[in-house]
Amino acid sequence: MEFLKSSLNPVVASPLKLFDCCPISDGAAVTILASESVAKKYTDTPVYVVGLGHASDSMALHDRAELTSLNASKIASRQAYKMAGIEPNDISLACVHDCFTGAEMVATEDLGFFEPGTGGKAASEGRTALSGDIPINTDGGLKAKGHPVGATGAGMVVEVFKQLRGEAGDRQVADPVFGVAHNVGATGGTVTVQVFGR
Repeated sequence: MEFLKSSLNPVVASPLKLFDCCPISDGAAVTILASESVAKKYTDTPVYVVGLGHASDSMALHDRAELTSLNASKIASRQAYKMAGIEPNDISLACVHDCFTGAEMVATEDLGFFEPGTGGKAASEGRTALSGDIPINTDGGLKAKGHPVGATGAGMVVEVFKQLRGEAGDRQVADPVFGVAHNVGATGGTVTVQVFGR
């Protein structure tokens, strides 16, 4: 039985095993951006884009000051929070780019939800669970649904949209006010962060 377990979840690059890595997959997502007046013609519960951030960093990993943080995530999130007029503790939920197990921990720290070095502990304590302090990847994230590279960020926006409208079914967060979509490209060379509100 132990052999079967290890063969189903082999080491990819220690300490990461297969289930720590998201599968690259096919997929699509769409979002429609409209002015408030147009949106209100179609719905009584629009979701608003209240903050945007985008930042770049060195593409080469060996040129970075540290490997346990993405500076572009820090900068982009601070831009988005400032535009929205909020702080990280005002966020109700976040969809973060969890291409690997460790990437989720790094993202939750870089986005300001947890102090550096504590994201993993916070997750193991249930603080990122659906009923936790800051629910993360309520739809299962990239490791659960796959990583359709061009559609990944739009898929995150769709999940935040559903959550803020109260349409997420069994995975619905209680009374969300603000949601974040965090998307990473080029091993952290570029990061976008969007804050959405009801």
